[in-house]
Amino acid sequence: MVLAPFGAVLLLASGPAPSILDSADATTTARAAPPAAPVGLAEAARAEKDQVRRTQIEWRNGSPVLVSPDGGTTFRLLGQAIVDTTGTSGARVASRNTRNTDFRTAHLGFAGTVANRFFYQLETEFVGGRADILWAYAGVRGKLGAGVTGDVIAGNLQNDRGIEGSSGGEALPFVEANFVASAIAPDRGGFALGAQARLTGARWHASFAVTGNDIDVRQAQSGNRTLLARAHWNPIKGPAATLHLGAWMFDESFRGGTRTLGLGGNVAHGLNARTVLPMPVLTGVTGDRGVGVEAGGVFGRFWVMGEAGRRSVDLPRGEARSDAKSLSAGWFVNAGAFPYAAATGGIGRPVVKRSVFQGGAGPVELTARYQELIVRTPGARGVGTTLTGGVNWYLSSMMRVMANVSAWRLNPANTPGSIGPRTDRGTTWVLRAQFVF
Repeated sequence: MVLAPFGAVLLLASGPAPSILDSADATTTARAAPPAAPVGLAEAARAEKDQVRRTQIEWRNGSPVLVSPDGGTTFRLLGQAIVDTTGTSGARVASRNTRNTDFRTAHLGFAGTVANRFFYQLETEFVGGRADILWAYAGVRGKLGAGVTGDVIAGNLQNDRGIEGSSGGEALPFVEANFVASAIAPDRGGFALGAQARLTGARWHASFAVTGNDIDVRQAQSGNRTLLARAHWNPIKGPAATLHLGAWMFDESFRGGTRTLGLGGNVAHGLNARTVLPMPVLTGVTGDRGVGVEAGGVFGRFWVMGEAGRRSVDLPRGEARSDAKSLSAGWFVNAGAFPYAAATGGIGRPVVKRSVFQGGAGPVELTARYQELIVRTPGARGVGTTLTGGVNWYLSSMMRVMANVSAWRLNPANTPGSIGPRTDRGTTWVLRAQFVF
């Protein structure tokens, strides 16, 4: 998971937060009239009451937002619930053929802005019997001239890394993030405590972040140090067509000792742990690095996105490497358009102008994706590929039903304790019900 790309985080933060003050008109009789208040205090009291009366609730992307009279201070609640039902069949290894139904994720939090300059977000994920803090940050933004806006944020932040890697899981067009987002990533995960600076122009954005471990990591040893940078450019940007080009990198150093980690990725679905590409466990790891490129376009109701990345892991003798690539496309059959967020180069949630509860049909999207993951370690090589077809039905701006069918293939390394050395293949289907506000 994936409840924000980072781009989704700033978009959420730009639409939330006033404070509402309790007030009541005091009534007194002429016999017990108090001394008249000074003119300045009386005017201030009237202005405060007027402000409370003018504070309003707006619906933004299907969610209620409290908005101050000047529109600069906002507050909104955030939440999501995602339930998946999945099944796998056709695998030679019988333990991979499973069926599961479970909450994939549940989120609760809030976000807001103050005076159009300050913004914040706090959001917690509840999954697997535990609670994890995801977004927990505050920031400031301002105009730097010539159409350029600058942001500086500090706290627990999401990686700005690729199209899908920087988007919220609830916004992705497939039930799982692609291999580039899931496998070509720092060991400390998709979130970490640190600071980020970002510049945004009319057709581009660039960011740089310095982070440590995730806020929920137990501090048994010194934290990681990770540097991340990303930039994207829209050479064409308009209602008829938008093109996207981008690149990113990260460098992670382990402090206070080495790490033990694995490089296998899940080729089917997160609720099936048996469909992870089996690879040898790496010990004595001192750090890792990653690079990626991204390109795509939105053409009316049709979209296409491609990503590729490489992760190199430093070992006491030599290195291990993961290479991933993904090509995906989609088409909105009856209405709507791909919710590409040009300011961040990520994916948002579409605005459904007329939901099925108002007599509308709801946008229907057809999707397809091919992806490949190749992992090389000293003396071993593993390959996983997945071909996915899907249908997304947006009942409203807050509700979506998804169906994915994936044909996957595993060629795992022959390692002690692995499920099996031979090539395996199977089919995994997923049905998802999603509610997000």
